[in-house]
Amino acid sequence: ITRAEIEAVRGVAVNPNIIRTVIERNWVRVVGHRDVPGHPELLGTTREFLDYFGLKSLDELPPLAEVQALGEFNLQLGLAGEDVPAAAPEPAAPGGAGPDTAEGDESPEDDELSAEGDGSRELVAAPRDLDG
Repeated sequence: ITRAEIEAVRGVAVNPNIIRTVIERNWVRVVGHRDVPGHPELLGTTREFLDYFGLKSLDELPPLAEVQALGEFNLQLGLAGEDVPAAAPEPAAPGGAGPDTAEGDESPEDDELSAEGDGSRELVAAPRDLDG
């Protein structure tokens, strides 16, 4: 999916910092470029995205129509544009090692997720054409 397609679904412009943040969190990665003027990046979700949201596959996500209906419902209630409070960060473990910095905490599965040894994550959603 491209940034423009995300904007079409959401109905609002997507700040480039949002895309940068989800890439830094390894929730999505650039999987290619669309062969159209400007060559926009194609983004695909990763295993870390599924793990973070407690999903086994993208099939567990609600259908797009259901998500769009929720957005319309929020507009009717006057909730559009209201900020949702961010979750509190996890407290650091004693000794200053946070949950992401604990040594020896890597699972064998992490090695299987890297592609070609370059540190990129396994793609769980391939680019697809939303036009039909």
